Amino acid sequence: MRLEPIAVAADLARPSDTRSTHGPIALLDAGGPAPLAVPGPMTLRHPERLGRELKLRNSREFVAVQTGGTLFRGRCMLLLVLARPGEPTRVGFIASKRGVGGAVQRNRARRRLREILRRRWSRVAEQGYWMVFIASRSALEASHERLATEIESLLASAGIIAAVEAGH
Repeated sequence: MRLEPIAVAADLARPSDTRSTHGPIALLDAGGPAPLAVPGPMTLRHPERLGRELKLRNSREFVAVQTGGTLFRGRCMLLLVLARPGEPTRVGFIASKRGVGGAVQRNRARRRLREILRRRWSRVAEQGYWMVFIASRSALEASHERLATEIESLLASAGIIAAVEAGH
């Protein structure tokens, strides 16, 4: 079995490669199956990601929410909410080493909370709030349904989303 050399990105941009009889193929087995298709250009933004404009980004913003915000307590997390009339709603997540654990556990807790909130973001008020979710160690062991229910109840208690009917 003989393999052709790998084409570089510049070669893939050209309509045809004059050095090879096979065209701009990344890797081709001579006499083997059909060449692999080259994927299209990558998108710049993930369509479902919470963008930078929706996140609290610096310590000054987190401190403002912590000092002036209202606390809503759940079993797996705390929610701090600061009213900011006329400004877009933004969110931040905290998972401390002391409260949650090592880096892997902290990242897992933040990812779980962020994903649950991301799926409900269309129901969150567009303007008027800065929110900070503070994860606890129990957020790691809790089921997805329990975390989702708790996030919804905390947001409903804060008046940020409308409460969902239990029958749905």
